[in-house]
Amino acid sequence: MKRSKIAPVLAMMALAGCSLSRSDLKKKADEVTATVFNTNSDRPSRVLEPKYCKIDTAIISRPVGEHVVDGSVWEVADNQAIPVEARQALESNGIRIGIITGNLPTDITEAFKPAPPLKETQWVHIALPEGERTPIVVGSKTESVALLLNHRGKVNGREYQDAEGRIIVSPSHSGSKSVSIRLVPEIHHGDTRRTIAPIETNSPFTQQEFGFKDGQKEEILRELAVSIDLLPGQTLVLGCQPKQSRSLGAFLFTRPEANNDQIFQSVLLIQATRNHLGELPLSPADEPAEMPDLAVKPTPMPQPLKDSKAP
Repeated sequence: MKRSKIAPVLAMMALAGCSLSRSDLKKKADEVTATVFNTNSDRPSRVLEPKYCKIDTAIISRPVGEHVVDGSVWEVADNQAIPVEARQALESNGIRIGIITGNLPTDITEAFKPAPPLKETQWVHIALPEGERTPIVVGSKTESVALLLNHRGKVNGREYQDAEGRIIVSPSHSGSKSVSIRLVPEIHHGDTRRTIAPIETNSPFTQQEFGFKDGQKEEILRELAVSIDLLPGQTLVLGCQPKQSRSLGAFLFTRPEANNDQIFQSVLLIQATRNHLGELPLSPADEPAEMPDLAVKPTPMPQPLKDSKAP
């Protein structure tokens, strides 16, 4: 698949509304990851290559209260690196967030090793054109759930049927080497239905196209959106306060284990890299100046003088 066709494919994936598995997303991104982010590859068109971001995600799940998801990760995660207003809005809804700089704690890295009967944790890699979005499905589908959503101190109770939580991730280049990660929580709920919706594209010059979308109702919690700059070597961590049982955080990051009476708690790890490292966005002063008009313009011919003595 050529790189020029990756964006429409990912757009159709988002439009489909179906919850693609993390392994499906990995397969879709393998080719573009291997080309755009292979620094050893010889690509003559590299200078003109579009901007891409590579998002690495992993979800670690353990029984509620275990130190690996409820202790050690938060002992090293810096929540002060998150904009104050956004952090407070998330915390009031039971969502914990922070940034780890450097190596992950030992018990986090141990989670990536096989340890039966627990499932091995794996990184999932996906490369996206700048500005594209991808969903991360967290938790599991719930037949019925009643949530208390807090927006600027005003608490509203809402009930959902067949509900599933997602975090929508949109990356973009920031500065000379950072990736700005925009996170928006969503709740998909209700019966599956078919609608007609515009196909998202990454180019303003593409003719608007529409397609069929099969999926549930989507409640986009834009008031809880947050944008965070990640440097190479940093890890964004999201989790919850499990004791806030009816909060959005508990809904997203806790789930009952199948054939078991235990409740599992999860943390989401996000790392990001990009191509065009070391390149700053163009400022107005850097943009090409308007070229002067050098076209040769015809000189008007002189008009003959009118003889005032002529009748």
